[in-house]
Amino acid sequence: MNILYHPLKCSGCAQEFAFPSIGRAYTDLPQAAGRCGVHFSEMLLQPVWCHQCEGASWVERIPSAREFALAAGLRRMPKRARHEGIDDDLLDLDDADFAWLFQHLAGRNAPPFCLECGGKRIAPIDTTQRDTGLLHEACWDSPILFHGFPIGSARLGTGREPYARQFHDVMGQIAWTRMLVQEFFRYWLSTVLEVRRDDPFHAVLASTIRLIANGSAERALGALAPLVDAQVPAALGLLGALHVLGEGVPHSGSTAAPLLENAKALGDACAAHNLASLYATGAPGVAQDVPRARQLFGDALSMGGQYEGDDFYAQDDYASMTGHFYRPA
Repeated sequence: MNILYHPLKCSGCAQEFAFPSIGRAYTDLPQAAGRCGVHFSEMLLQPVWCHQCEGASWVERIPSAREFALAAGLRRMPKRARHEGIDDDLLDLDDADFAWLFQHLAGRNAPPFCLECGGKRIAPIDTTQRDTGLLHEACWDSPILFHGFPIGSARLGTGREPYARQFHDVMGQIAWTRMLVQEFFRYWLSTVLEVRRDDPFHAVLASTIRLIANGSAERALGALAPLVDAQVPAALGLLGALHVLGEGVPHSGSTAAPLLENAKALGDACAAHNLASLYATGAPGVAQDVPRARQLFGDALSMGGQYEGDDFYAQDDYASMTGHFYRPA
């Protein structure tokens, strides 16, 4: 799910506090590049208030070894019986996800942190209670109340819908973000957004990606501008990705391509992958060129930019991208 929920509201001024996008998963990539058995697993989440973000957020739910053992026993029961009177998200996972999470999380003992900013000044939110115990300092310490997550959040959209899916490593740190924009009944647009942790501008670029993922592309452009002027590779790549998406800037392949080419030439693997995707499908001003795409995906892989399972790169025509990326008529 990638809906922005607004279940928290100040009882004094009625300000609402949105939970960030909850499209989050673990992955082996890109550390598993070239290996078989690359896996993506759903992330279990708990709602919190982050004092650094000054708003609603999420932390990982890391089950204990005992919780995993109890869930494993229940999972051996018939599905109806296992859920009788029991509310446990470990029972809702498929077998591959459950096994992967047990392998990587059962022995992990780490303090929780906000998945948006990494801050550790957090307060758990009990979603069974209306009173959160939180106070809105900007409204004379009025209580902040929980109004409940909406039921049946899916809806038919008729316009342009951007949303993000965040991929994390096994330590909970964001590995990369897949940003998607859907123009209903017409096309999908998709790019990968990543900044390497050893990038000297990691902090500002990571913040910029969060802005893009949460629908604030205009603010992101302001933060990117000086870095683009300075020819920072990841910044050039992010601006190119925004042109692929049409977020805050025109949807233009002819504008995106030279930005991504420049970023790739300066060593940005993510830009190489997005450039390959651009040629695999085509975009306004850029004709589809599958041989060029195949070459660029190879370049991206050699640069450490793997964001798909191994079978994706074995395709001859990248037909699986149909329905997920823009394809001109």
